[in-house]
Amino acid sequence: MQERRQKILDATLEVLAQNGLAHLTHRAIDAHAGLPAGSTSYYFSKKADLIAGAADHLVWLMEDDCRLVKERFAELIAEGRRDDAIDYVADDLLEYGKTKSDWLLARFELTLAGVRTTELRPIADQLSAAAQEPIAFFLKLLSSELSTEQVEACMGILDGLALIAATGQGPAPTKDQIKRLFLSV
Repeated sequence: MQERRQKILDATLEVLAQNGLAHLTHRAIDAHAGLPAGSTSYYFSKKADLIAGAADHLVWLMEDDCRLVKERFAELIAEGRRDDAIDYVADDLLEYGKTKSDWLLARFELTLAGVRTTELRPIADQLSAAAQEPIAFFLKLLSSELSTEQVEACMGILDGLALIAATGQGPAPTKDQIKRLFLSV
């Protein structure tokens, strides 16, 4: 039962990333997941429930993905290997952009929906906080004197670069660009 729910949530993120919220229907998720008609409705009777479930699932995926990266980054900083730590995070961010672009696009899609629709606003806030938390963690280990505004500015630049690359509007950032961004904050 849990496996089918997971399949539905993964398919939801893919549909959001590929087709947007306007094309998110229970039938579209069933078809995309290769499940019998009505499967999505069994777990999520309303579209709002499906969206909330997808957002929670995405937050969990992001947190789980970042856990090991944060641990390794902290180890490198504790060992006095600041440059290696920055290299490590830059490499991970570039890999994330290549292998997890569906997560990124689904996050942007849900965040925009939250900005436009009052009842989805908590989802936008939840996703923004989940995306900002690891960046804040990295930056604060680099310098404990950073303000919230500096962290938010760095996150905004990274999100902008990621959005441009994920939508094909420009090239992906380079490792050197990411490193310089972290060092300039």
